Amino acid sequence: MRLKNVLSFGVLASFVYKGISTLVKYDKGESNFDDSISGIGKDAIDSIDNIVTIFSDDENEKNLCDGISELTKNGIDVAIAIKRNIYG
Repeated sequence: MRLKNVLSFGVLASFVYKGISTLVKYDKGESNFDDSISGIGKDAIDSIDNIVTIFSDDENEKNLCDGISELTKNGIDVAIAIKRNIYG
């Protein structure tokens, strides 16, 4: 159990690092708002998926989480594409 906790903490730390570095790039003007927010959202989804993979022993649960993660990330892409088409 202790190894799983350390691994999940590593996943969380990785997400926080990626999120902060994305926000710093946005603050410096190296990326736009849409790309920054969608990147942070996708990283959060990947982190949740990784935590489920670490803690779950059920293959069906892992596969379901993988499928939902991909569906949600695709939904983010669609929402960003719609926003860009409407607002430019």
